[in-house]
Amino acid sequence: MRVAYVGNHEPEFSTEQDVAKAFRALGHEVVELQENRSTWQQVRDAAFNSDLLFITGTWDEAQPLPQTLDTLRQCAMRGIPTATLHLDIFHGSDRGARKWWLNPMFFTRYVFTADGSHQDEWDRLGVDHRWLRPAVRHDAVHNGRFRPEYACEVAFVGSNGVGYHDSAWPYRKELLHRLCEICQRNGWNFRNPGGDDPKIERGEDMNDFYASAKVTVGDSLCLDREKTLYASDRAYESPGRGGLLIMPQLDFLDQDYAGHLPMYRWGDWEGLERTIRHYLTNEADNQAVREETQAIVREGHTYKHRVQELLQRVGLS
Repeated sequence: MRVAYVGNHEPEFSTEQDVAKAFRALGHEVVELQENRSTWQQVRDAAFNSDLLFITGTWDEAQPLPQTLDTLRQCAMRGIPTATLHLDIFHGSDRGARKWWLNPMFFTRYVFTADGSHQDEWDRLGVDHRWLRPAVRHDAVHNGRFRPEYACEVAFVGSNGVGYHDSAWPYRKELLHRLCEICQRNGWNFRNPGGDDPKIERGEDMNDFYASAKVTVGDSLCLDREKTLYASDRAYESPGRGGLLIMPQLDFLDQDYAGHLPMYRWGDWEGLERTIRHYLTNEADNQAVREETQAIVREGHTYKHRVQELLQRVGLS
């Protein structure tokens, strides 16, 4: 099968790269169309010569809306499915003055996002939206090697909360503040790559980081707390790459991991501290969780699995 894929393909590590690699690993051809460098005519030509037009939009005005709508109409008349995949949560989040609903990617026949909590809002917009969990690149599911420069007892990978959905999600700032307090009180070394510490790219260095951090703590923009049907890709990235991840209570993640992913009650900082201490002082339990959760990711939560699910839903498998 041939896939015309519009998106930001320039970064070495991105959703587009992970998904394109999954398509190719499954035996499909991918035509990469850099959204801010490909003309709408180039997109149209590639779409008409493909079995699927696929979009992950980053820049709202990279592709003109009128011409894209016409391309989507003509694809429909030719029987060529069109689909979008995006890992962000849109409804209920603060995204400044961005009119994301005018992005061409939301006018494809099928729209897949990592947020399953706002189906009613998608329905009211007339969007055929499907929930598709995030995942991890299939060839990243392996253990890294210990590196002294990454060694720490506790880590949080990602934003420290500064500028991270300040009005919609103040929990991130509070979590990082509490983690710093917990670690200082216990004498644990704390690292925050991508926040207070330099970012680590999602290549082998990231696997090495998870092999060197004894415990990592996670967070996502979970507007409905434990009932939320959304999590960032760290929910599968961290365990898949061999890390021990502690998340706040998310019922759907608890089901995905069959109870093997450590969790704490939202805002229960004493409970979080106890959970961290347990996995720092019980090496056997620490290693068991790493092995169990990594195996679960390998067997069902890579982008190869997500692409297969997506193709089935659009009728191409």
